[in-house]
This record gives sequence, C-alpha cells and structure tokens, in this order.
Amino acid sequence: MRGRIIPILSIFSLFGILFMLNYTTPKEAGVLGVLVFFTMIFIALFGLMVELVKIFQRILKDKNGKDKEISENKTYMYATVVAFGPIILLVARSVNLLTIALVAIFVFLGCFLIYKRA
Repeated sequence: MRGRIIPILSIFSLFGILFMLNYTTPKEAGVLGVLVFFTMIFIALFGLMVELVKIFQRILKDKNGKDKEISENKTYMYATVVAFGPIILLVARSVNLLTIALVAIFVFLGCFLIYKRA
C-alpha cells in the first residue's frame, strides 16, 4: 500500500510547491505557509529518495550477486535521512563549504546509524 501512496503524495506535493511559488509570497503565506512549503519539499524529496535507494539496491544486488535485500522499513529510513539533508541546506542562512560539509556528515552519520542499528 505504501508503494502506491508515496509517489502520489510526492506528485501532489510537487504541484503544491509549484502553486505556492507562483501564487503566493512568504509574507502572504505566513509562518504556517512556510512550514507547509518545507513539508511539501520534504515529501517530494522523500519520494525521490525512496526510488533512488531502490535503484541503488538493485544495482548493488546485481553487482555483488547476492540476494541480500534491504527491508522496506530500512529503505524508508535511509530515504528519510537523505531527504532531510537538502531541507537543512535550505533552512541554513548561509550556504558555504563548511555548511555543506556539516550537512553531509549529518547525513552520513544518520545512514551509518541506520546501517548499524536497524
């Protein structure tokens, strides 16, 4: 069931993002509108990252020749951590090399934690 809902929500959130970018300003949208905007960006990136994790899983499965498959929940956890990285970059006021490095370290540590614990 989740396999059908995630792409549909991602497409709806992309349409919502386009609507908000074309018809509202941050001042008109207010605080709640900005929160909804960042949430829709996260949902769109989450759907994209789920598909990318599945593609990498197929590539690594074919390369290694083993049938070690990542569980569906673990795929969603990886996608959540990786999709949150661009949101952090958007929220940061200044994007320089140090900020990008810190976000990359955060994403790496999150994925490492998922690999070891889940």
